[in-house]
Amino acid sequence: MKTILIYDGSFTGFLTAVYRVFEANLKEVSIVKPKHYTPDMFATSEEIISSEVKAKRVWNSLEIKATKYSANQVYKAFLSEIKGTEDVLLRYIKYVYVSESFNCVDMSNVNALRVHQVARMVTREMHHVQDYLDFKTTEAGVDLAVVNSKFNLLPLIGSYFKRKYPTKKWFIYDARRDYGLLYDLTSVKQTTLDAVNETEILSRIGLHKGLLFVDKGTQVAMKQSKNTLVAV
Repeated sequence: MKTILIYDGSFTGFLTAVYRVFEANLKEVSIVKPKHYTPDMFATSEEIISSEVKAKRVWNSLEIKATKYSANQVYKAFLSEIKGTEDVLLRYIKYVYVSESFNCVDMSNVNALRVHQVARMVTREMHHVQDYLDFKTTEAGVDLAVVNSKFNLLPLIGSYFKRKYPTKKWFIYDARRDYGLLYDLTSVKQTTLDAVNETEILSRIGLHKGLLFVDKGTQVAMKQSKNTLVAV
């Protein structure tokens, strides 16, 4: 019988699901986010609880078996957020583990090819954002910018902009996913703006409640979210 593993949408959760596949020796399996889960009378479902320990074991073994480059390709493909990517990545990881001499440039496997293609699309979009992201400086001296990509790029660009603008406070907001990266001259933090932490976060960078003014005069409202400030 098919098993459907439901994870929380995070990369840690995905890797934990992969760990579960090998731990339980699951053969016919699918990994999905809650929003993509559809009950199936011919399948069993299992909720995955994210585990940093299990995720790190999978990640470390993947780096050793497939090289760090290939592991990073998996991460970039995951950030594409294309529906069904989790199952492609799972099949690719299985392929890596069963290969006696894995070659990261061998695209003869259909799943390896797909991961490479998606990772390349994400990389191309990442470079485009790095080159052309438009910051607007506010009266408070904070540089603000908004991305609206179909890919989840913020986890990939934080370090780049920290190196590029180490002496400026900046806030990059993902309009599609309602979270942002905040640099306060000390560190880059991933944050959402909810009713609880909005005042605290904005006061740290010298702003007030209201609207974010971004490229071409567009105003992006600070939407509410139930998430809290977390470090990256």
